[in-house]
Amino acid sequence: MIRSIEMVTLLQTLIAAEQGSFHKAGMLLGIPASTVSRRVRSLENQLGVRLFDRHRHGIRPTAASNAFLKPIRRILDELNTVLINAKTIARGKAGALHIGLYVSPSTGQLRTVLHEYKNAFPNVDVQYVEGERSLLMERLNAGSIDVAIVVGHFRSGMHDIVPLWSEKILVAMAATHSLADKATLTWDDLRTEHILLGRDPGPELRDHLLSRLNASGDLPAIRHSHIGRDFVLSLLDIESDVTLLYEADTGAQHPGVIYREVVDDEGPSLVPYFACWITSNDNPALQHFLDLLRQHKGPQRQPHSIRPR
Repeated sequence: MIRSIEMVTLLQTLIAAEQGSFHKAGMLLGIPASTVSRRVRSLENQLGVRLFDRHRHGIRPTAASNAFLKPIRRILDELNTVLINAKTIARGKAGALHIGLYVSPSTGQLRTVLHEYKNAFPNVDVQYVEGERSLLMERLNAGSIDVAIVVGHFRSGMHDIVPLWSEKILVAMAATHSLADKATLTWDDLRTEHILLGRDPGPELRDHLLSRLNASGDLPAIRHSHIGRDFVLSLLDIESDVTLLYEADTGAQHPGVIYREVVDDEGPSLVPYFACWITSNDNPALQHFLDLLRQHKGPQRQPHSIRPR
């Protein structure tokens, strides 16, 4: 029975009940009243019940009509909501977006982009995934995140990429450290230091450091710990170490910790940011996010050549 009842019949029956007249329903729909009356009569025959009492001034819903039409109205309202939501998601104004990060968005361009995206698309459920770079690539390939923001040397491989902007590499240390008196540092200043690096982006920073010190001379003592950047920063005044980090990681305050730029022959040492995603990902929310990233795209200095890992 359900398959034989047309949606248009249900809609016209609901409108007739609301208007209290086949004539008024026909005028509202722009069709003859007889068409509405005929469809309602056909529905009554299919159901085996009388939905309306007819009288000279119009129609009056029966008890059976009220019991039948109330849930039908609710179902059609829910269907309309589903259709509206589907259109909204298709336009990228709703839905979900999963962003993979291993650099903090505590300050800088990335934070600005995330703010602007959330303001422009408040109904998109943005989920953030933090993890080591290799883990983010695995999740990207598996489709569990839509886009990964990566820093430094990057081979595109199977991914689409868009270069974004460059940010400074900084050295963090305790305010009492012997290098704290210098306004800026050079890479050579780090040759005799003890450097504590955590998990990602620790390996990329290590490779960058060693590539800048590959000439003859002393190399710093580099110690790796599987801890996050905040943990590393909290240990600097205890361990008397220094650490490397990206400019975006400096938004959070750490008592007793100061930051110094590392400069080279061209000025501040910079690293490029990239966004990478899978070409076949057709999530409309992702496309809007990529468009916003492109709007913030800035000049990049080519990263210093480093040894592939």
